[in-house]
Amino acid sequence: MKSRKLGNVIAMVMLAAAMSSCEKVMPSESGGSESVGVPNVVLRVSNIETVPFAARTRGGDISQMCTHLCFDIYDEEGQKVKYINQKQGDSKFGEASFSLAEGDYYLVVVAHSAAKNPSFATKVMKVTASGTLSDMFWVCEPLHISGDNVNKSLTLRRIVSMVRFIADDKLPDEANELLIKYTGSKGTFSGLTGFATTKASQSIVVEVDASDEYYDFYMIPRDERDTIRNVNIISRYNNGSDATNYTEKVIESIPVRRNSITLCRGSLFPGSGSSGASSSVTISIDDSWDEGIEIGI
Repeated sequence: MKSRKLGNVIAMVMLAAAMSSCEKVMPSESGGSESVGVPNVVLRVSNIETVPFAARTRGGDISQMCTHLCFDIYDEEGQKVKYINQKQGDSKFGEASFSLAEGDYYLVVVAHSAAKNPSFATKVMKVTASGTLSDMFWVCEPLHISGDNVNKSLTLRRIVSMVRFIADDKLPDEANELLIKYTGSKGTFSGLTGFATTKASQSIVVEVDASDEYYDFYMIPRDERDTIRNVNIISRYNNGSDATNYTEKVIESIPVRRNSITLCRGSLFPGSGSSGASSSVTISIDDSWDEGIEIGI
């Protein structure tokens, strides 16, 4: 019976893509709703299973890996019933207590360091990041409530990929941002799987200056291995009301992997006046768990 109900929830998530235009989404801002009554469920984020992009070691203290935590609970039909949001510095950051009636639920926890919390759909387990995407971690687990109290330790997994550009040529002196356009996924994902659910035209703005050694952004792949296509990198000056473009670089496709960095090295600013710059871009996957791959363009 439970497997049939889980199948129903998964089917609802698949249906959500077709209904997203009319779907009600509840923004999850800091301070979420606490449970009423005596808590019978205590959840603790005990570990993050990952290869930190900076430290390159597995695992990490939750307070060092994120600034926000979102605990969301859905019933068997996929209806959101409770949530608690926390920010770094809150009392018992990483621990959430709920009062739940007996029954079966699904728990979705997201950890991130963005300025705003993601939005969680109220009737299906779909999550949409707000604003610029940060490093992000996630877990989804079933939760059975009977007469006994529940104490549960959770391990979160990184669900993003980082795309990093390292230029062999010089950023135009006047440029203060890169506009990066591509076709693929970005920040909307299934709460059940942690994989992205959209494929569309995306735009990302990266602020830059002459001292930067690289330029990067986060995105959530649609599978363990994915590809973004028609990548267009435009260097420009933006004064807030108008933008002047200087250079444009097009890359046909870039492979990405969950929990990995895709390194793109080569000429990013054609026509910028740099001497001795390569005209190609070499792409590789930096993943300490798996053997890397390289693709020349």
